[in-house]
Amino acid sequence: MSTVKWFSGGNERGEQAVNIINVLLDYKELSQNDQLRKTLLEYKFELQKKGSSVPFILSRMNLDISKALRNDGVYLNEEQKKYLKQLTSLSNIRYGY
Repeated sequence: MSTVKWFSGGNERGEQAVNIINVLLDYKELSQNDQLRKTLLEYKFELQKKGSSVPFILSRMNLDISKALRNDGVYLNEEQKKYLKQLTSLSNIRYGY
């Protein structure tokens, strides 16, 4: 997976997010964490549909992922944590003047 530059647009961030979500959904352990799995699937489809702006979708996704992790008491291995951190960092957009 390629890294996204800080100045990348919404479409590139959305594509990268879908790729990371696909990797996370491939983990068998994640199938036991129903709420997190549902959240990832929901946002994957929303990013593919492009009904709203990608930064707005990513921002809402971060909140819902944290709720799912907290409510389910999910344990993630180091590799899953790495991908989840990459996914949540996609919403970090720097505006420079």
